[in-house]
Amino acid sequence: MVSKNVGVDVGYGFVKVTDGDKEFVFPSVIGAGFRPAYRSDLANRSSLVDNLALTVDGRRYFVGSLAVRQSEVASRSLDPEREAGPGVRLLTLAALALYTPFDSQTFNVVTGLPTWGFARHRDAWTRLLKGTHKVKVLGPREDKEKSITIDQVRVVPQPLGTLYHRAMNSVGRVEQKDLAQSRVGLVDVGFLTTDLVMVDGMEFIERRSMSTTTALWTAWSMVAEAVRHEFGVVLANYELDRVMSEGRIRIRSAVHDLGDLCREALSWVAAKVVDEVVSLWDVRTLDTVLLTGGGAKALAEWLLPALGNAQLVDDAQLANARGYRKLAAYCFRAAGEENREAEGPVTATAAG
Repeated sequence: MVSKNVGVDVGYGFVKVTDGDKEFVFPSVIGAGFRPAYRSDLANRSSLVDNLALTVDGRRYFVGSLAVRQSEVASRSLDPEREAGPGVRLLTLAALALYTPFDSQTFNVVTGLPTWGFARHRDAWTRLLKGTHKVKVLGPREDKEKSITIDQVRVVPQPLGTLYHRAMNSVGRVEQKDLAQSRVGLVDVGFLTTDLVMVDGMEFIERRSMSTTTALWTAWSMVAEAVRHEFGVVLANYELDRVMSEGRIRIRSAVHDLGDLCREALSWVAAKVVDEVVSLWDVRTLDTVLLTGGGAKALAEWLLPALGNAQLVDDAQLANARGYRKLAAYCFRAAGEENREAEGPVTATAAG
């Protein structure tokens, strides 16, 4: 069986996955699953990604938006050490199940870890993912057994996916030579962490890279506390996604505008991210600063003017996953193709 090259970005907030053709995004939420007694013919959530239900190691789970809607017990882990636990494996298998229409599929996977846990968790995460995983996927009438084999795994510092996406073409060849030779700062704003990574000539500069917990969750927490104080309502972190996206909340059928509150919270987070960036780098020495990650767009109106030579990456939420997929095409090129060494180095190495 031909292995499918896939990029998987298992963020604290959302999972992003692509095979270069189809792309999916779903909340990083896992809940207790069950077989529904009734599924309405008129329900407007009929897509597979909105109805992810898997049985893994004998336990049934709802994943993503299905867990948010249906699970009595659901959670989005914000544990900085979560890479050592089973939740990341489950989220990855749920993502790969979206590309397993038949009984089995083999994958080559490139994924990323936050800078703070990269060296500590890389090998363990590789061992956790690699191999054959037996799962059952909820079908309309019965569960379908699937065999998901992860043949090859490459783990990189998370924000590097964006640089690979910008520098490489769809078959994993470096096209943007100037960018590949540049000194670049990557500001990857996620849900729990913001990763600041410096790359010089595609080399990961470890001593000028770090993770911080100033991220979207910081703003979510500020709004959650205000909602609790004003309305006496306690919201789970995944329930705040819609509030922050729409800038409003519905309480007893009445809609309350929270737009100004959400913007204020985001502006405070952006200000702190700027402080952390300029404390780590002299941005004048960088050729460019790329803003990426699921929170980049939300903070861009404050980050762009403050950092001067920064630019917001298109489709920033998916940029890392797209870059991982391109790196997979490079690293796992089929035998008989042109030697990838001719393309020059693209996998990052640490520098002091």
